[in-house]
Amino acid sequence: MEEQKQLIINKALEKFKQYGIKSVSIDDICHDMGMSKKTFYVYFPGKDELVAEVLDKMNRDVECGADKYMHGKSALECIRVLMNMHEKVSDVHKEPPMLYDLKKYYPQLYKQHIRNVHKGTKDILVRHLRQGIEEGVYRKDLDVEMCAIMFSLIQQSFIRNEDDMKTVNPRRLAQFTMESFVRSIVSDEGNRQIRETMNNKKTTN
Repeated sequence: MEEQKQLIINKALEKFKQYGIKSVSIDDICHDMGMSKKTFYVYFPGKDELVAEVLDKMNRDVECGADKYMHGKSALECIRVLMNMHEKVSDVHKEPPMLYDLKKYYPQLYKQHIRNVHKGTKDILVRHLRQGIEEGVYRKDLDVEMCAIMFSLIQQSFIRNEDDMKTVNPRRLAQFTMESFVRSIVSDEGNRQIRETMNNKKTTN
């Protein structure tokens, strides 16, 4: 039963990304799934509940993906993963049809989704910062919670300032943000390792 529910969520996510939420009906999803609406309602009371489940899946996928790629890596190696994760989160909010419909027709779900995205980012960053401190590449005097909150606030500003975002390359902005953030938290040893890595790249190129 749970497997069938996940298949419906996956199909809905696929269609929402392509056409937006408003344009995709329960009938459309049932047609693509080859199921009756009666069967659909066994798993979801209505479309609102389906949208909420789709958003939960999106957030879980981002968090699980980041944890997976960060597993077994050093703190400095994880910086690149965090950069990629940040871009993926930004991409979710740049998705025109889905984002537009979510904000316009499901404002409460949109607000909750944004909160969940930032909480997930903060939790991942806290674990990363603590790892870096233990490895000696981040400053021992860091206020981990405040650093994570600061990064989350920066992320929120990207989403709120949509007019500014239209004139900025998202990849360039994410890279600049991460570089500035990292420079503020690394220890002398971390700086040394970063310079060594950059010099090795220049030599290789």
